Parts: sequence; structure tokens; C-alpha cells
Amino acid sequence: MRILVVQNNRRTHAGAVGEALAEHGAALDVVRADEGEPLPDGTAGHDGMLVLGGPQDAWDDSRAPYFPKAMELIRAFAERGKPVLGICLGAQLAARAFGARVYRHTAPEIGFVPVRFTGAAQRDPLLRGLGPERALMQWHYDTFDLPDGAVRLATGEACENQAFRLGPALWGVQFHPEATAEIIGAWAARHHAQTGRAVEGIEDQVARHLPGQAAFARTLAARWLGLTRAG
Repeated sequence: MRILVVQNNRRTHAGAVGEALAEHGAALDVVRADEGEPLPDGTAGHDGMLVLGGPQDAWDDSRAPYFPKAMELIRAFAERGKPVLGICLGAQLAARAFGARVYRHTAPEIGFVPVRFTGAAQRDPLLRGLGPERALMQWHYDTFDLPDGAVRLATGEACENQAFRLGPALWGVQFHPEATAEIIGAWAARHHAQTGRAVEGIEDQVARHLPGQAAFARTLAARWLGLTRAG
């Protein structure tokens, strides 16, 4: 199995999800799109597509001119039944690719936040049996509306759309299952450098919640990869 990985920031790599995919035999073709590496012209040669997070605004093509091609690829993979998983910015791009609005949220979500899984999630190939609620890592300032025909799979108190599925092959999650201690540390250091403020309590949150999220990420990745094999 070969997976196209669209990386939007050097501090936000595939992390725990990528490790689990590799452990299950997947080869990851990482394109550092924000650093100018070209995206492929189509889906040939890849069995699935993983779109990672980043600091960009999903609606701002002027600062990320590769976004239209990334969305074209998201549509192409999904329409060919090749599974797509979008994480944070990746979920926002997936929503936008199918006509939904992405916009600045009323407040940022940073840290481990309770996420509630819907009844539809209990029937979902990726999320069944993983709820009803988990504390999962968040780091986002934006949110999105659901595309027409999408099914909400998870929600939260501050952010309504935490996960969705569109058709049989496209998933988007607003939270960060890929986040490792190293990734979270890099985000926190960058936040401190930019704002002069630390993320209060993040070390305690990581110690308390990261082991459970890591197990969640392994299950999610293994199930998603299984769908690429089934396809």
C-alpha cells in the first residue's frame, strides 16, 4: 500500500498515525507542499491520501497556492473510492473541497478537549467502538460547516464539527490523533515564541491523555489502512 501524505508544516508530520500506517506495511510518500514540493497530478500509484494539519487558513489560497490542487486531489481520491483522511487543516480542506464553508471560530481550542462521538460513529468503519467520549488533542483557530451529504461523527462543547464522513471514502477530523509528545512540544514552543505565553498545563495534559490518544490513533490508522486494502 502506498499512501500520499500532504504535509503542510514541518512541525506537523504524520506522527503516531504515520508510525501505525508504516507498522502495518504502508509506504508513505510525503509531499512537503508548503515548502514547494509538487503534488502529483492524479491518484495513480497511491491507494489513499492523508492530509495533515498546519497553521494556514484553509480558505486562503494566496498564502498557500497549492490548496486548489490539494482539493482537486482530495476529490479525485474520494470519487475513485480511495480513502482520504484529513486532519485539522486537512479536514477543513476536505470540507471546502466539497463546497462547505471554512471560517475563523469564535475561540481557539488548544490542548486535550473532550470529544463526543455520535450514534453514527458507532456504525462507522473507523470509529465504531471508540466512544462515546475521549479527550483528544486540539490546536486550531478555525472551523468548518459540513459538506452536503456528510455525516457528523463527533462533536464538542465549543466546536460542533469534530469529525465527519462523506460517502464511503472520505473522513475529516478536527482533532489531532497524530500528535506525539514531540509534536505537541514543538507547537507549544512555537506558541511561546510567537506570543510570549506558555500553554498552561499542557505537560500535565500530555501525561494524562496522550497514552489513550496513542491507542486511539493506532486503531484509527489500522482501520483506515484496511479500507485502502479493501478498495
